[in-house]
Amino acid sequence: MAARSICLVAGEPSGDLQGSLLISAMKRRHPDWQLWGVGSERMAKAGCELWQDARGWSVMGFAEVLKSLPRFHRRLTDLTAEIRRRKPDGVILIDFPGFNLKLVRRVRESGISVLYYIAPQIWAWGQKRVEIFRRYVDRTVVVFPFEKKFFADHGVTVDWVGHPLVDWVKPTAGREELRAHLGVGEGDKLVAILPGARVQDFESHLTVFRDAVARLGASMPGIRWALGLAPSLAQQAAGLSERPGPLPVTTAVYDLVAAADLVLTKSGTATVECALLGTPMVCAYRTGGLNFAIARRLVKVPYIAMPNLIAGQPIVPEFIQNAATPEALAQAARQLLTDPARYQRQQEGLADVCRLLGLPGAVERAVDVVEQWLQKDASPT
Repeated sequence: MAARSICLVAGEPSGDLQGSLLISAMKRRHPDWQLWGVGSERMAKAGCELWQDARGWSVMGFAEVLKSLPRFHRRLTDLTAEIRRRKPDGVILIDFPGFNLKLVRRVRESGISVLYYIAPQIWAWGQKRVEIFRRYVDRTVVVFPFEKKFFADHGVTVDWVGHPLVDWVKPTAGREELRAHLGVGEGDKLVAILPGARVQDFESHLTVFRDAVARLGASMPGIRWALGLAPSLAQQAAGLSERPGPLPVTTAVYDLVAAADLVLTKSGTATVECALLGTPMVCAYRTGGLNFAIARRLVKVPYIAMPNLIAGQPIVPEFIQNAATPEALAQAARQLLTDPARYQRQQEGLADVCRLLGLPGAVERAVDVVEQWLQKDASPT
């Protein structure tokens, strides 16, 4: 295939990871392709020329979005102008719906073809937005099996490739070696806490998770804890390892989860990562009161934890907003850690979820789709 110019747009840490995996796979097959756009350090290391670094682009919550509208529109206008100037062979949008679903219309008005990789969860909120995919997106690539039916039923050209994290989520050593490295005693129970990769999520969940671990430790002997921290939030780590246990903060999140007996995690991609590592979890989601009131009217799914959504049943205990208290999280964690049958049932449920995520090789299958998309007529539909 001839050399291509492709613009990729990812505005969040999870999108930067997924974009980097896709870029690495494309570069292995097509080292002469020019890949450029919006992302962060992972995409840059994989071989993407960053037109702008996306750190600071991601904003969570409706109130926060309103405050950021001037920057949002400026970035949208500037990127649209850059795409029109460079005239790439195609644009690959990676999740980040608040921005990318506005950008896609402008790109298609310029006659440039669009592939959406890691489609946003519009099946959970704003299903009317599926019309944007039908009208403006040439090819949509999804990672969860139930998403293919949703998009296909709405007339969208869709490919399910499986989940790229099946290949990516691996610890660096065996569980016992990792526990020894962390100094976890034979009779100790290690609880990992994952408050989220965005600043807003981190601040909303860290205190309640720490308080939950403190309550758990007060009622059970041998409870140890450690914080799994996204590298982008390193500044938030200062002073966090003092209480309720002596284990350090770590950015080796997969190693921590693989070594842990239980995870307290914010909803989102982390729940999929914990499932792939086979570690039982308790899931929570908290946000501002206004954001929650609006989200409650928009979100139309029965669960917030991805393993529960994939399985169609409550495998993972989950707590939303006012229900996500330290007492509730500690009680759910205690039930798992003291009831071997309950603990095993969740492990078995997570194993079933992993099988539904597809076979290894999702990113290579995604590159197959990219090649097919570029070879087809890119005229607007």
